[in-house]
Parts: sequence; C-alpha cells; structure tokens
Amino acid sequence: MLNELFILISYALLGAGIKYIDQAYDIDVFSRDKANFIAVPTAGLMAYLIIFDPPSATIFFSILLIVAITKKIDNIAFYIGTGILLFLPLVFHDILQIAWLPFGILIFSGILDEIGNDWADKRRKKKRLNNPRKNMDNSTLKNLGEKFFLHRFVMKIAVFVLTLFGLFQYIYLFAFLLFDIMYLLMEQYSFSIKRYSLTKPELPMKG
Repeated sequence: MLNELFILISYALLGAGIKYIDQAYDIDVFSRDKANFIAVPTAGLMAYLIIFDPPSATIFFSILLIVAITKKIDNIAFYIGTGILLFLPLVFHDILQIAWLPFGILIFSGILDEIGNDWADKRRKKKRLNNPRKNMDNSTLKNLGEKFFLHRFVMKIAVFVLTLFGLFQYIYLFAFLLFDIMYLLMEQYSFSIKRYSLTKPELPMKG
C-alpha cells in the first residue's frame, strides 16, 4: 500500500482538480485552456494510484464507469483524462487489481447518487425560479432527500459500510471524504469569484 499521507493528499488534489475542470466548462468561471492542461496531471495522478494501489483502482474505476454510464463525461478535458485512464487495463493488465464486490457496490451506489443529484438539482432550480410554497411539494421528506442527494451521500455511505466490513481500510474512507470535501470547496470557491444564478444556468461558453 502507498504511504497514507500520500493517499490523503492525492485524493484531495484529485477532488479539487476534477471540480476545477468541471466548473471551467459548466459555468465558465476558470480558463478552459488551464482546465485542459490540468486534466493531464490529474489523470496521471489517478493512473498512478490505480496502478500501484488496489483499493484506489477499485474506487476510481468505479467512478469512471459511473460517469460514463450517466453521461457525465461531457467536455474535452474529461475526454483527455478518460482516454489516459482507459489505456491502463491494456498496458498494466498484469498488475492491476480490482476488488469486484466493492466495485459493484460502488457502481450501484454511484449511479443512485447521480440520478438523485439530477433530481435534487432540478428541484433546487425550480425553487429559485418559482415561489416554492405555491409550486413545490416542500414535505420534510423531499427536502431531506434533496439535501441528501445534492451532496451524493449514497456512495459515501457505501464506502463507510465497505470499510466497516473490512473490505477497505479506514484510510480510504478518510481519503474519499477528503476528495469530496475538496470537490465541494472548489465548487464554493468558483461561485465566490463569479456570481452564478440558478435562474440563468445557460452562460456563454468560451473556446
């Protein structure tokens, strides 16, 4: 297993880097040229973890398959990163190790997260566009569900359960949470440097 501190730092950098790329294309807040440049070392770091750290291979290949299934690979930077990662099974097939039970559980939980996140995001946009008291079902259950899926808790719970049953070491639970925290912090940072209203989600895109 790789050094634990290296794993934590790597997951943090990957969470921030992936969201930087995402926001560069989604809300045009960062340079797309820089996002494309960042995609290469980001994919390289993820590739290194996948090759030399079996639990990371299980986690990151499940994430890659999830975003492919849910059609979230939607810009050139992500195509670059995905292209790099897709070569790994071909070149390093003799040393790559994936734990198939956790892999299946993570894929299932991740797809639920993406479906739920799309629902929660649409619901949040409707609240901004309309008077929620008149136009939305604001039941406590649906409000809790919205917050739950906005932060993609299904996969976090899955990683926690896999850790609890000894299929992952605790360092990967902390690393996964750190990945998510840095992802969210980069999102908040992007919003802080460029005001973005959900009432006007379509912004002009730069080449």
